[in-house]
Amino acid sequence: MATPSELEALRTSATQPVEDDALHLDWTLALAGGEGVRLSDYVQRRFGRRIPKQYCCLLGNRSMLQHTLDRLNRLTPASRTITVIGTHHGEIAKPQLAGRSDHVFRQPAARDTGMALYIALAMIKRWNPNAIVTITPTDHYVAPASKYVEQVRAARGVAARMRDTVVILGAHPSEPDPELGYLSLGDQLVEVPQVRSLVGFVEKPSVARATELRAAGALWNTMVTCGTVDALWELGRTTEPRLIDILDSLVPLIGTPDEEDAIEYIYGAYLPVSFSRDMLERAPQRLAAMELEGVEWSDWGRPERIETVLAMRRSRALVPDRALAP
Repeated sequence: MATPSELEALRTSATQPVEDDALHLDWTLALAGGEGVRLSDYVQRRFGRRIPKQYCCLLGNRSMLQHTLDRLNRLTPASRTITVIGTHHGEIAKPQLAGRSDHVFRQPAARDTGMALYIALAMIKRWNPNAIVTITPTDHYVAPASKYVEQVRAARGVAARMRDTVVILGAHPSEPDPELGYLSLGDQLVEVPQVRSLVGFVEKPSVARATELRAAGALWNTMVTCGTVDALWELGRTTEPRLIDILDSLVPLIGTPDEEDAIEYIYGAYLPVSFSRDMLERAPQRLAAMELEGVEWSDWGRPERIETVLAMRRSRALVPDRALAP
């Protein structure tokens, strides 16, 4: 059980981060700060209370957060895993994170995904400035887990080889969903043929535009992203240079008595930043895409998406050899 001081701290670390500038080190950066507003009624009906969906056992006896971290822990140990949580998530999040993510960043306020992600990235930059970072949402369904982990490992390997490129995993769209982002593919990269350059990134297009993008071969953005600290930092500098200028000053303060005050100041002084809309969409030239193959993926942002997958899994349970592990 977390102590009151741990619940109030902006960053807690169960193990002491080891400073190392080696090129081969990897990190997982998990995003669990959303409030799950769109699913609040659904969660209330199923669980009798309103809590963010990532902390709910929507599938089996583990939460979506736990499923996500258990998968990524196959690649990266808990000692190099940092999870971003919401301002008031500490009490419910900490038990689920124990043994899965040694480092937890509790946002002092809601400032969208970009701000939270880059504050956490500043921490990694302080500890392991040459690391390869895998960024993952914590509320998506993927199966089978083993094949998914293999492909995340492959994407991370591409990012390690092409150290100035940010690699995004894309999923083949089954419908023109206007609530997702779309990756418009360019040429195959000579260095890594299974990876394509991006000629465009469109966040939440209209249904008509999504239909056009799908017909042209665009992929859904899963937001599972791999890149070196430098590649991600330069992506931020290209799209939100003022934010990165501020964060350059934060990096040396990580681990000092001034860390929390500096983070509080940044959250109070800077407007919200969306990683997809304000960063990825504005710098497709810094991105590459790798398609998930043989993996089912679903963004569980609407009740009907969840129920469709659960119904599919129930039908497969009647034929055991077709069942997929989460």
